[in-house]
Amino acid sequence: MAEQCTGGTTASVPWICGDTTYYWKERYAAPYEAVYGGYKGKAAQNIHFVPLMTDEHGVNVPTNEPSEDPDIIPAGYYGAASRTASNWTSADRKTHFSSWARRGLVSDRLAGAILQYAGRTLSFLTGQSAPQSGGTTPGDDVSPGVPGVEKPQDGGVAGTGHDEAVSSTRTVAEYDANSGNGVWTEQQWGAAGGKGTVTDDGGRKALRLEKQPGKLTSWKMFCTVAVEEAKNLLSKGGEIAVRFKIPDGSELVNGQFVFGLYWPVSQWASGAAANSMLASFFLQTDASNLNLMHHKGTSNAQLGTFGAFDHNWHTVVFRFAGNNSERVVPVIDGTEQTAFDLVMWTNDGFTADTLTLTDITGAKATYPVLLDTVTVKVNENRESA
Repeated sequence: MAEQCTGGTTASVPWICGDTTYYWKERYAAPYEAVYGGYKGKAAQNIHFVPLMTDEHGVNVPTNEPSEDPDIIPAGYYGAASRTASNWTSADRKTHFSSWARRGLVSDRLAGAILQYAGRTLSFLTGQSAPQSGGTTPGDDVSPGVPGVEKPQDGGVAGTGHDEAVSSTRTVAEYDANSGNGVWTEQQWGAAGGKGTVTDDGGRKALRLEKQPGKLTSWKMFCTVAVEEAKNLLSKGGEIAVRFKIPDGSELVNGQFVFGLYWPVSQWASGAAANSMLASFFLQTDASNLNLMHHKGTSNAQLGTFGAFDHNWHTVVFRFAGNNSERVVPVIDGTEQTAFDLVMWTNDGFTADTLTLTDITGAKATYPVLLDTVTVKVNENRESA
């Protein structure tokens, strides 16, 4: 079986679990939590839950019940009538999705999950055959969502100076506004202190995060990440990436925050103090530009700029070299910036082993922000050249 897998190993193959019908969940609430609940929150183990119960509008997906899946003879569509004892798994039609859903929403979401979690590798995208047993795997030079990053000539990792191959990446934490309904809780994220709204932006969904109307209380959105995955990010390399924009209607204010990204880790491979920051970055405007900053505890340093303040979509990536190096390359809208070293500092305001996005301050106004994706990926199958 390994020979059939992209990358030549079953270890990199994700498990993908699709949801069931709303009727099944309502009727068998306890079994639902036992069966399907066990698959949720396991992204760190490469187990991914795909919600199928509701459509993009939050409406329950139709079942095979005749009232929900009627035949449309003039269109040549046969719903409930086409399912009989010869091709159903049970006579209880409400436990099956409609024929239309099975051909559309269900298959599309499962296919999308397969491409998202298993298909973002060079060998998959270019149609290369899996290597024979004992062979080598070509380096993966695909950087999803980061246009303009050039492939390193030596097959190593761009901007790191390491002569190593990366056959695939594994997602260990992710939020995607266009996955399911875009609701963060369905993707194992929590939130507190502010207002979150899934909205439309140019035909795609985006999560709008902002302070509650009339309040200054800071907001945060957070996801637990196993400490071993933080160690993997340092030892194997990988990246943290966010695609965002400041929505229309927000005026430039000198010194105002957009959001911060913080990740304290309880254990470090280098033996650093417990709960030291693996990530402590924030975005802030000056009198004219949007800048990327490194929060270093008692001081801050600018890592780069997005240029003039605007309402366009932007991507920021923090690329980790691997080999337990604490040197990180920031990438702003596809352009690599000068590498910097992480600073070991702690802040009791953040929960250990939890990736947190926040607007930082409860003392003054901050920009609302639209999120498209937040991802943490770890490189796999690294081999010394």
